[in-house]
Amino acid sequence: EEGMKFMMGEIPDMGETTASSDPTTGGGGGGYENNDGPHYADDGEYGDSIFDDIDGMGGDYGSPLMGMADSVMSDIMSTQVGPQTPKEHIQAFTAAITWNETFILSLLAFHLLVFIVAITLSRKGGLYSRMGLMIFAGIIVRLAERLNAMGASRWKDFATQNYFDRGGIFMGIMVCAPLLMVCLFMLVSMMREASNLLVDVKKIKMESRVKQKEKKDAKEKKGDKRRQKRD
Repeated sequence: EEGMKFMMGEIPDMGETTASSDPTTGGGGGGYENNDGPHYADDGEYGDSIFDDIDGMGGDYGSPLMGMADSVMSDIMSTQVGPQTPKEHIQAFTAAITWNETFILSLLAFHLLVFIVAITLSRKGGLYSRMGLMIFAGIIVRLAERLNAMGASRWKDFATQNYFDRGGIFMGIMVCAPLLMVCLFMLVSMMREASNLLVDVKKIKMESRVKQKEKKDAKEKKGDKRRQKRD
């Protein structure tokens, strides 16, 4: 009789009855059961909550791999010691430059030419030529920051490596320092020449005073002789 009622639709489906009456599925529609086995509608939510808990634990306690990486990096950085003394700094700077490339050789030749011109003008040049050379060097030093920026953007066109750092160490040592030394040399030579001229002027004044005194003494002697003759 129950079979006939089931076939006539008077008894609900066995799966629905099991789903509604089984307390393990949560009662009203939390899950269902078929021939493949039990299934739960909130499996994804349950898995996500597990991973969220794991992430929370990782954020609270930190990853052991990250701790190992930090310790290894700290050990490496502790063993790498940079230059300490001025001699070591100079050695590191000279080792970082490729001295046989065209750009460096051209820069050294430029400074040598400027130095030769400065020596020549200090011996035979006039005031305006010396001042012109000093103004030329001062303009280059004044534009060093812009030249450094241009070199940093176009270093591949004339150099094998980028010498133009943000701090301008290369520009300051290899470009500005020699030009400032030339200006200092010119200034010292001009001050020395001015001091020599001052000494010469004082000598001339002393000689003129001596000559004037001699002339005065000679005139007085002549006057005394004339007086003696009259007497």
